[in-house]
Amino acid sequence: MNNYSAQNASLFAFVRFHTLRNYKLLHLYLYKYHLIICMKKELILEIIQERWSPYSFSSIPVEEFKLKAMFEAASYAPSCNNEQPWLFVYTTQDEKEVFNDYIGFMTDGNKVWAKNAYALVISMARSRFSHSGRPNRHSFHDTGMAVTNLLLQATALDVYVHQMAGYSVDKVKEYFRLSDDIEPVAMMAVGYLGDGTSLSPELLSRDEKRRPRKSIKEFVFKNSFANQGF
Repeated sequence: MNNYSAQNASLFAFVRFHTLRNYKLLHLYLYKYHLIICMKKELILEIIQERWSPYSFSSIPVEEFKLKAMFEAASYAPSCNNEQPWLFVYTTQDEKEVFNDYIGFMTDGNKVWAKNAYALVISMARSRFSHSGRPNRHSFHDTGMAVTNLLLQATALDVYVHQMAGYSVDKVKEYFRLSDDIEPVAMMAVGYLGDGTSLSPELLSRDEKRRPRKSIKEFVFKNSFANQGF
């Protein structure tokens, strides 16, 4: 090979090396940029985004180990002074008489769809600290955090939960003969997703739509309520 050919070969190798290097750097940059963009969209855990509250339930039994896992997940919630004020009482379609008693606590609007769920749960909160007997104003807040854990665990297990405020607190208190320091919080229908055939057209329409979420601009503020947080 003459000097001219050798120089051309060296130049070609130089150009090829740096072209490939720049291409790889560009490719890496674009990948990282794409990853950052995706991360911005996907920072919210998928399991949180997937959780929703259906009206359509199947009466197919939910395995006991899944129910147990849901309640165990609730136990990991934080609470004021580690009081863990939450209580849960539940029944299933296997205990039909008790199940119907629970249905009887609900408003008519909830009875029509909740009766198809496999399990019904009532969350309750101890309203006083066990160590002092003083009122625990955080008991509902802490019970809500425990329920959030329960909901996310259920979602991970492909089990659906619909919480209800439409029930008689007085009937629950009377049925369980609750002491003054225990307050019913909410009822929950638990089960696998149904096919919608048992729902009225109105409820079916609700089931087909996801409820909108407020923008964080509406509820997050920085320093004072005069400034939006983001």
